[in-house]
Amino acid sequence: MKIATTRVETFSDGVIAIILTIMVLALKLPDYNHGDSKWGMRHYLLQILPYFVSYAFSFMMIGIFWIHHHHMFHLLKRTDEKLLWLNLIFLFWMSLIPITTAVVGANPRLSESLAVYGFVMLMTTVSFAYMRSYTIKKDLVHQAEDRAMNKKIRIVSIKAKTKSYIVALVYLVSIPLAYISIYLAYACFIISAIVFFIPDGIDDERLAEKIIENNQ
Repeated sequence: MKIATTRVETFSDGVIAIILTIMVLALKLPDYNHGDSKWGMRHYLLQILPYFVSYAFSFMMIGIFWIHHHHMFHLLKRTDEKLLWLNLIFLFWMSLIPITTAVVGANPRLSESLAVYGFVMLMTTVSFAYMRSYTIKKDLVHQAEDRAMNKKIRIVSIKAKTKSYIVALVYLVSIPLAYISIYLAYACFIISAIVFFIPDGIDDERLAEKIIENNQ
């Protein structure tokens, strides 16, 4: 079954927007009942700091997933039924990020909370990486008459897939490390974000624009 990618992108954007909204609502902030005391306010700010940091990091990671999802579908000429299911699995794991974010915010020094967070991020990354692999294997990426453009599209797809699997490996390592040292687990989370920010060497947006021009 050949399906255009527009509806998949629109549906995914809506789900991701809801996930970000839920993540804000899921955060339970401590009650501030220290009056107008300067020290009371500082104590309150220290209490909400773990919530804010975990929320900010998860917001950034969901944003990264959304950007890569956006780039991937812009390089596809079509989708199929299996890719629809793979996309749903990816969105399912992403929808669990708000819960684990709240857990880490409430228990930032608990090994179990970091392990659970690492597991959800691992499954989200793996599901996305497999989706990338599937689009390459089934030749769902755009095919143009220009061989040079086809080569660039394939290079972008392979680099993005490789990057996702590297990040998945980092998250996998973070799970047992959480029981050895929570700081090593946190380091793995930071490394995963840095890897995603490493440029691929090819402008995905410019390539997507060429694909659109080629289809017109």
